[in-house]
Amino acid sequence: MKRLRGLLIILSGIAAMFITTGLVKAAKDDSIVNFNVQAQIPENQIDKKQSYFDLKMNPGQTQTVSTVVQNTSNKAMKIKNEIHTAHTNENGQIEYVTEAKKQDSTLKVPLKKITQLHEAKVITVPANSTKKVSATIRVPDNAKTGVILGAWYFERVDTKRKDKKTGVTVNNKYSYAVAMKLTVNHEVSVALKLNDVKPGLRNYKKGIFANLQNTAAVIIPDLTVQGKVYQQGSNKVVKQAKLQQMIMAPNSNFDFPILFGGEELKPGKYTLKMTAKNANDTWHFKRNFTIRASDANKINNKSLDKAKTSHPGLYMLEGAGVVIVLGVVIGGATWWFRRRR
Repeated sequence: MKRLRGLLIILSGIAAMFITTGLVKAAKDDSIVNFNVQAQIPENQIDKKQSYFDLKMNPGQTQTVSTVVQNTSNKAMKIKNEIHTAHTNENGQIEYVTEAKKQDSTLKVPLKKITQLHEAKVITVPANSTKKVSATIRVPDNAKTGVILGAWYFERVDTKRKDKKTGVTVNNKYSYAVAMKLTVNHEVSVALKLNDVKPGLRNYKKGIFANLQNTAAVIIPDLTVQGKVYQQGSNKVVKQAKLQQMIMAPNSNFDFPILFGGEELKPGKYTLKMTAKNANDTWHFKRNFTIRASDANKINNKSLDKAKTSHPGLYMLEGAGVVIVLGVVIGGATWWFRRRR
């Protein structure tokens, strides 16, 4: 029996080794970025302690700004640089790296349209050296008071490599985004608006999505939003969600999610009650909406978070399967030791 126990311990160790090997492999990363970007802070910087551009601008003003790209490797590298207009992503955070699929209806002066790069879109930085790149900002004469927000985005484009063992091409992305905040005249008051409320899918997860829009040219920081869905005429909460520490870009919008998990969407008339607040402002919204049967069926069918059903018989079969497997392992080990005797 001591030998049998020893064999079982060895088998357990082998199983544990197989389980953890994948984690070790996934965590391994021997790549290095090897480049960095520094903004050259100009005289009209509002907060000179910041490492990004925080510029005081006037309507009709033209200004050239620069950054220095440093290559710390022993090889020349190619780096893409472009101007992005900031927006609010689906997590309720300001997004500088990727651009919005659709420009917000209240955004009249996107940073990308008023900033012209001096160098080519893809620059080459020699090994162990730096390269200065510049851009000109032209604020329109009719630009309204408030904040224009975006970033100067840099990304290596020469990082593709082929794995010798698998033959698979791997493309690691290494990038920097230097924020660019232009305050035209001065900052303005915050304005938050609730637009459409409707059922839908996000990453194949079903829910109710309430579109919140920052209609003013100002950043809304430290935003907490709580939404509750009721059946119309009832005080019973059907579903609710709360998100904290969000921050919205000027003149942007995003869909606040109230996800249903394994529960299916049901047709009917509903009411959304929502509260959004930060340290300085509080907004209360109320909106009636309808889930049509055709929409509910379509969304439920496409959703991957299906409702889980309980089947006692299935659990019994699973338990029986575990017992059988253990019996086979122990029985086989016992037979092997008896033969050796």
